[in-house]
Amino acid sequence: MRIQKNRNELLELAKYAFHKPVTGGDEAFFALLEFAKAYQHMEENQLTSMVIDIPFDVFWKNEKLKMSGIGYVASYPEFRGNGAIRNLMTKLLQDEYKKGTALSYLAPFSYTFYEKFGYAYSFDRKVYELPAENFPSGRKTDGKIRRVTLAEGLEQLELIHSQAENEGSMSRAPHVWEYYFHYKSKPNFAIYEENGRPMGYLIYEFKGSTFVIRELISLSKNAKDAIYRFIASHASGFDKMSWVTTPRERFEYDVQEPAALTITQEPYMMARIINLDEFIKVNGEPDFAVEIIDEQIPENNRIFGSGQPVKMTIGAFTAEILRKKWSNLTRVFLNFDYRMFNSL
Repeated sequence: MRIQKNRNELLELAKYAFHKPVTGGDEAFFALLEFAKAYQHMEENQLTSMVIDIPFDVFWKNEKLKMSGIGYVASYPEFRGNGAIRNLMTKLLQDEYKKGTALSYLAPFSYTFYEKFGYAYSFDRKVYELPAENFPSGRKTDGKIRRVTLAEGLEQLELIHSQAENEGSMSRAPHVWEYYFHYKSKPNFAIYEENGRPMGYLIYEFKGSTFVIRELISLSKNAKDAIYRFIASHASGFDKMSWVTTPRERFEYDVQEPAALTITQEPYMMARIINLDEFIKVNGEPDFAVEIIDEQIPENNRIFGSGQPVKMTIGAFTAEILRKKWSNLTRVFLNFDYRMFNSL
């Protein structure tokens, strides 16, 4: 009974703090709590503040690193400024350090606010919009594209996702797929197969007169052509197509009339290294002299390289490593749904 009551208290705080129902409704919030941990501050047996810590894995150098996704950072207004969120965030980070969690990502409501906890602005997102009639027509291939439900296509979706160029992006366990694409939203799915092999997929939805591409992964040119053809076949029923993706996507080169596109690059997520030792084990030491300063996790304070080191907060160091890594890649799929963290 107390567990149920506590879940409801957390839900009510989320609704009050963000002035709206949670994305996907109450059922989605309760599904999140099945695998996430809620850090809570109580006063006189009343919930006043919370932070939800969501465990993920991310791909990094052909391995997987533990990552903590931060969401639902909230307090009732009469308790704001009492230091509760600072205490919860510090406790969370220290707990994750002890568990060997290498990284943490979050989508901030304020970049300045999260800089106090060692996070730094680390990557962007790119938004494409174009008239539906201008979407690339693709072409007919020897393969076949079919619409599936999440349950029907999960194994193939996972296989395709794991083969994409995923450096730095989320690895999705089955419960993560289910949470984001069954509870939080219910998009449509299409899978492209060639010679019995799954080679690409499309996650999409309809929003009024807009065809929304949630995620598009192609492992071959044929897969891209077939998926484009599938999307273009919807053009007569929509006014506009939209796609939120990584800045390294070059969709503009596939559009016959690129001037018809509206392209916006937006600052997006923040990141920080939590356990520097675990990160260095996989990534290797930095190739420049640096003195790292971490106010929340002093175990991360150290100096790398020879010569005069540059002093960096743990967040600034994280951003430097991540940006340098991604700038050296020819193409990157940051395969978290770019709205995953927005309502967390």
